[in-house]
Amino acid sequence: MDTVYIKASQCVLVKNERVLLKDILTIYTNNKTLTNTIGNIHLYTFDTKTGGQLTVSIMKIIELILEECPDIDIDNIGEPDFIVKYEVHGKYDQMKKIISTIFLCFVAFIGGGYAIMAYNTDIGAKELFNYLSMLFLGDAQKGALYLSVTYAIGLTIGMITFFNHLGNKRITKDPTPLEVQMRLYESDVSSTIIKDMNRSKESMDI
Repeated sequence: MDTVYIKASQCVLVKNERVLLKDILTIYTNNKTLTNTIGNIHLYTFDTKTGGQLTVSIMKIIELILEECPDIDIDNIGEPDFIVKYEVHGKYDQMKKIISTIFLCFVAFIGGGYAIMAYNTDIGAKELFNYLSMLFLGDAQKGALYLSVTYAIGLTIGMITFFNHLGNKRITKDPTPLEVQMRLYESDVSSTIIKDMNRSKESMDI
């Protein structure tokens, strides 16, 4: 008896409205003919005008495979439930993404600047600079200017180092803190969608 190993990610984005198992699963078996047969099993067809998403139980996948190939052993090493998405791209989608990106950058810049200024005001950074300038240089105004400039440069370098990004280039190969948070957010969203659709019995199950 052949053993078939299948693996599905938590959320899969497909390119074609007609979804086959090879589009959403990693399939492994020593029998190449069997791999092709399983991969070409039809799962679902999305609406080409609206697209959408579908929650699928791995039990449904196993049922479809066994209907086509009954004399095999299936071992699932992936997710027990997962989401399949098909997106329909409109004419102005790219323009909308650019406008949204510019708007978000603007909001983040204003919000970040306000947060830094509010923090500096809260801790009394101006008074601290004046005190240090008088203490070490004997001139509160002149020294405070130097301290402010070096503080701003240090703050910029610290932010670039922390976020591990400079423009489109990353400093190291490690994921940035924003990327880590985005992956955690995506995982939480996918888990919530799966649970909600399972509770409402809207998932594709046996």
